[in-house]
Amino acid sequence: MAQNYEKFSSPGKGNGLRATKDLSLGLLLGSEMPYVYTLCREKSKVNACDHCLRRQDKLLRCSQCKFARYCDSRCQRDAWKDHKRECICLKDVSPNVPTALVRLVGKIIFNLLQQPVCPSEDLYSIYDLESHIKELSQDIKEGLGHLATTLQLYLKKEIQDVSQLPPGFNILEYFGKTA
Repeated sequence: MAQNYEKFSSPGKGNGLRATKDLSLGLLLGSEMPYVYTLCREKSKVNACDHCLRRQDKLLRCSQCKFARYCDSRCQRDAWKDHKRECICLKDVSPNVPTALVRLVGKIIFNLLQQPVCPSEDLYSIYDLESHIKELSQDIKEGLGHLATTLQLYLKKEIQDVSQLPPGFNILEYFGKTA
């Protein structure tokens, strides 16, 4: 279906996709799993599974970090590949838990180290996202700097120094890409 749309760049606005021909209403153009995701528990009291995102009243907690929650043992088992390194970091900083944004950038780093190429790279990759870092005010850049420090403290059990980050990885750029 890639022939139905194309990538384009709009100066000052960023990257996008546009149809290359008239399309039927309701036509599914594509479907991909998210590169990474995390639940934002800071502002929401919603109970949802950290793997399948289904809302549940009763969830099982990860026996290691006590933070991640799952519908059942199957969801927990299926999530382990992606949760394993985060679990180590969460245990290390417990009882403190970094913000969802810090955890999200941590997951991006783990994903890039494990699997640098995304299956949907024919469209856009994580590297194509724009950070808009140059347009940010000094105050916002300072705030991102504080988040970067928090991230380094959060990841210290898994990534002891910047040489272990993916090649060319700039923490501030990735906070700009995700914020």
